[in-house]
Amino acid sequence: MTMTAEKQRSLLAICSVAGTAFSFRSVVSLALLDMTRDAAVNVDIAQVGRLNATGQFAYALGKLLGGAVVDAIGGMRSLFAILLLLAGSFGSMARAPGPGKALVASFAASRFGTAAVWTAAAVSIKTVFSGGGQVQALSIGQVAMRVGASLGSLLGGLLLSRLKSWRRLLLTYAGVGAVTSLVALGNCEPQQPAKSAPETGATEIQRDLTPISSALLVAARTPKLWLLFSSTTMITPTFDFVALLPQFLNDVYGMKDAQIGSFSSVFPLAAPPAILLASMALPSLSGKARAMSLLAAQALSAGGFLALAASPAPSMLVPTLTAIAGGCAPALSCVPPDWIMRWGGPRAGLFAGLHDVPGNLLAMWLYAKVPQILAKGGWAQVMRLYALQVSLGALCLAAFQWLEAADPVTKSPFEL
Repeated sequence: MTMTAEKQRSLLAICSVAGTAFSFRSVVSLALLDMTRDAAVNVDIAQVGRLNATGQFAYALGKLLGGAVVDAIGGMRSLFAILLLLAGSFGSMARAPGPGKALVASFAASRFGTAAVWTAAAVSIKTVFSGGGQVQALSIGQVAMRVGASLGSLLGGLLLSRLKSWRRLLLTYAGVGAVTSLVALGNCEPQQPAKSAPETGATEIQRDLTPISSALLVAARTPKLWLLFSSTTMITPTFDFVALLPQFLNDVYGMKDAQIGSFSSVFPLAAPPAILLASMALPSLSGKARAMSLLAAQALSAGGFLALAASPAPSMLVPTLTAIAGGCAPALSCVPPDWIMRWGGPRAGLFAGLHDVPGNLLAMWLYAKVPQILAKGGWAQVMRLYALQVSLGALCLAAFQWLEAADPVTKSPFEL
């Protein structure tokens, strides 16, 4: 991939800002774990489950609403607003006296903000690379998100072990968000100028957008979109598994904070190499070969969850977590982003945002059910449920690949 120096700088800024924003999710999971140990706060695992469920609903709401907003104001402006929201919500959480409305609202706000990070990054990349190189740039953007999540776990674990307080951890990271927001502000896209209609002299927007209602009707009649959304629905909880991983490592292995942070960082860090390798290999494969390769990768991921269900030795945790994240990463990061950008066209932000709303609603349901599942069958039953979801998602993606191979998308239905 050949890039000008200007495009390289733009991509670096987008990836840095988006990666930092995405790292907030990993940090807040560690804060919640330490919160359950804080006798002064009196938060137990059941309350954390309800908090995660509420947060997941807010995340789904952010996905639902964020795409249209990103389309309207631009990608980097959206990232700037997201980072300010994350910094503010972390500061508010740190000051919450206990499990009340303030804590719930602050946590929900942080999840709402995180929801639109990828949509904003993808639209920014689409704007910069409109002339070519979009597929590779989107893959790099996905890698940056996963690296950010991994660094969030690693840095969060180290900070928590040093600061000895979930409140100080959140306040410190709020400062990180505030500083990074300045990078986003300095790289905002210029506003698209209005132009005058040649006959009337009236001002109009440079690019007309298909009304949201009309765009949704088109989407409802697109089988490939249904299959892609179904695939993502089934594997989205896997990518949010980092929210449960600290508690799993604490309950099953009795690890300390720094260890939990290190092991949790493995999960998102396993995705970038898989994404880069897949982005190079998949374009050269035929439709059926691409479908089978992704099916095999997701089978590896499902097998990893089944291995976790058996509580493997600590020495096997790293390869197992690597198999889970690496097996699913190409299915979520290499296929949907490029296809949605091409098919969605000027409405790409809307559908990039909607893309994993159902999956986040499923994750919300899982968070609410995890305490009950743990009470009945322990972590083994939770892991088997995740394995089933990954398997179903793999079948949906294979069907999508076969349909796309037969009739590839070359133009967006929303290009007016």
